Amino acid sequence: MIIVGVRPARQSRVKLLTDTGEEFLIDKKTWEESVYSVDSSLSDSQLEELLQVSDHRRAQSRAVYLLSKRDLSRRELEQKLCREKGRYVPENKELAQQTAARMEELGYVNDAAYAERLAERYSCEKLYPRRRIVQKLIEKGIARTLAEEAVAVLETADEDLALEFLLKKHYTVPREQHEADRIAAAMARYGFAGEDIRRAMRRWMEETDNE
Repeated sequence: MIIVGVRPARQSRVKLLTDTGEEFLIDKKTWEESVYSVDSSLSDSQLEELLQVSDHRRAQSRAVYLLSKRDLSRRELEQKLCREKGRYVPENKELAQQTAARMEELGYVNDAAYAERLAERYSCEKLYPRRRIVQKLIEKGIARTLAEEAVAVLETADEDLALEFLLKKHYTVPREQHEADRIAAAMARYGFAGEDIRRAMRRWMEETDNE
């Protein structure tokens, strides 16, 4: 196969024109750094190697761009790299895994640190109890062991978070049991354990009575 022409293409790529009539898109920088030029002859294996280098470069470039916008877990990054125009492309899976692993090696992806930052934000900003935070981290692609380790270092107890939740919601102090049950049910749906709910509600009502 002989390269008979090279044309600019979109998204920092070039189009290789060959004497067979086939056309191939590759990363512009990959082409510029290669040993090939117009009139070069390429075997099938040489072409395949050139395309692989191009694919890896573009995948890593996209990964860096995605990570510059926000933190991602390794699994989240893999999932995003597998998508093209909003559609999941199974053929991208192997390259996505390799690229995410490379980003982890370079320190751009760190699931443990990411889990700790997210756990702190979920606790301080959203008032999520520990078991809900663990579940949210797992949904983000964090391994359960890392999720539990991130939650273990949180300083605020779930009971205190439950009390803060009650104050933030501006609930009216219940006078009837069915009112208290309704509030407790809302807290349970939010993820708080029964004992933390009972203690927080007791403290809340005691503090309100003393005002």
